[in-house]
Amino acid sequence: MLEMARNTKLLKIYIINLISMISMFGSGAIGIIYVLELGGGVFEVNLIGLISSIIGLILLVPFGIISDRFGRRKMLLYSGSISLLGIVIRAFATEPTHLLFAALVNGLAGLWGGFPIFLSMVNDLAKPNEQKKAINTFYFFSSIGMLTGPFICSLLLTQPQISLRNLYQIFSVIKLGELIYFATQIKETKHKNIRSEKIEYRTIVSDLLHQTNFQSIISMAFLFFFFYSIMTTYIPIYARIELNLSNAQVASFTTFRSLATMLIRFSSATFLTRVSIKSLLLSALTLGGITSLASPFANTYLTIALVIAFSGLSYGIVLSSGSTLIARYSTPENRAVANSIYISTGGIGRIIKVLTTPIVDTFGLNSVFLIGSISVFTAIIPLLLRRKIQKFN
Repeated sequence: MLEMARNTKLLKIYIINLISMISMFGSGAIGIIYVLELGGGVFEVNLIGLISSIIGLILLVPFGIISDRFGRRKMLLYSGSISLLGIVIRAFATEPTHLLFAALVNGLAGLWGGFPIFLSMVNDLAKPNEQKKAINTFYFFSSIGMLTGPFICSLLLTQPQISLRNLYQIFSVIKLGELIYFATQIKETKHKNIRSEKIEYRTIVSDLLHQTNFQSIISMAFLFFFFYSIMTTYIPIYARIELNLSNAQVASFTTFRSLATMLIRFSSATFLTRVSIKSLLLSALTLGGITSLASPFANTYLTIALVIAFSGLSYGIVLSSGSTLIARYSTPENRAVANSIYISTGGIGRIIKVLTTPIVDTFGLNSVFLIGSISVFTAIIPLLLRRKIQKFN
């Protein structure tokens, strides 16, 4: 896998996305406890996530279209600048209302901070027979950033003089460095279209959505990310409120998840690439369902860390395998659109998590973990149905 990093152009993309993941996942690791610290509750936590997700989803496919038509670089410079503003707002927030405004700003940056466009740049630069390795390497570098950001948080929070606000200030500096590096080191990867060529993106989107293979992938993504959103939202709340764990301990859970994700992506370069994608996805979804069922029985720091780690394994396999299939079923002309649809479908799954708020208020946290397990087990169905259509390679 790491031989792909010898490609200088790809390496620069890997590095910039690594830096992006450090600030994104570092901020995310403390996001929920920051809301609680400023006086918010479960409703505010879900509302903040809902605002940024809805706006990001609305813009995600248009961003992909613009990226395919006018270039990746401009869209990523815009997305990174807006993301920086969102982190700065958090750094000076004094009440949950300010975090709601920061969520709105983050939504304007696009869901996942331009991640689908980064992925499209990797596909642009990699040869067809190298795409799988290039994507796995991309996700491996992403995982390092996903691990480093939360690790920085949990380490610094052990120091009494460091507050959650200070961490957002640190991540704003990291984000600024990312933007400077991107502006000076990254060149456009998308070939310009001939001016006389008219591209009908409504037709492109329609064609993608009518592909049976594509339908199966996005259906799986919707159900899986609903489960994953439940885990990433309610495990920290459960640990902080029910078990009374410290901020540093809660922030460290994202480190365990990211470490597991990084390890599985590194392994994909050796033996996982020899296993069919369908088998990988079925295994990952089953593992996710088991971890959700086990969550209510995790009542210590160690057991919660294990649950989080196993959910990270599931996440790592699903995201990289799904992206590999998207690359297979797309072309350079519709690649960013295809990635955007895939990510946005998962984002919709994340958004409907807000519907679980009254369920938690009425039946408690255990009920929502059961719902999460049902969702991820249901995600297996689209993959099993594909046996009648076309087998995964």
